[in-house]
Amino acid sequence: MKRLVLLFLMAVTLAACAASTTQAVNLTARDIKYDETTLEVTAGQPVKLIFNNVGTLEHDFSIMDIPVESASESSKPVGHDMGTMTDAPALHTSAPVGASSTLEFTPTKPGVYEFFCSVSGHKDAGMVGTLMVK
Repeated sequence: MKRLVLLFLMAVTLAACAASTTQAVNLTARDIKYDETTLEVTAGQPVKLIFNNVGTLEHDFSIMDIPVESASESSKPVGHDMGTMTDAPALHTSAPVGASSTLEFTPTKPGVYEFFCSVSGHKDAGMVGTLMVK
């Protein structure tokens, strides 16, 4: 009986640790493309997106509509060009040439969400991808 209780407590502890583990995701922008077009994360677990810009143009990462518990960006460059967007994205981070930024968020609902670069003309040129929340 004691072994059953001990196994149960260990399972609960492991599940609690797994639920609070931050998922690190790296995404690199080059000129008019991302290095990954599909990113996968788990709903209910915090995500730390490290966004690197190794291109010769400014780039960003935007998702218009995604349910999140919280979101915070490490930096917000002054004068960032978001094209003709009139609505603010639910998730956004940008990085000037040769720089990086960090976006932390916790997705709350499984689904498939489009991410894209909002700099004028970049999305139309194919700078898009999919965030799969499982």
